[in-house]
Amino acid sequence: MRRTALLAALLGLAAPASAEKACFISYSGFEEKIAHLDIETCPGGQVKPEEGFCRIGLDGSAVLVYTFRHTDAEPCLARVDRWEFNDFAGRFGINYDKP
Repeated sequence: MRRTALLAALLGLAAPASAEKACFISYSGFEEKIAHLDIETCPGGQVKPEEGFCRIGLDGSAVLVYTFRHTDAEPCLARVDRWEFNDFAGRFGINYDKP
């Protein structure tokens, strides 16, 4: 009887570890709420297409680069970088090579 109770307790503790993972900010939520431009490749090649993708937003003279990573359920926002436009253009140029 004690072994059964111990096993049940251990299984109960293990259950949260197998809980489904969810994004804090999913691409579907981002897509409908945040003004952005779709781009075909991430600036500077930060993320390979098989790993994720990027979107660009503008906030005044600032460029925001939103980096999403593919997950089992859906893409999740993994990083946001912010540059002043002139710094962004100086670092990455004003155009890119399409994949």
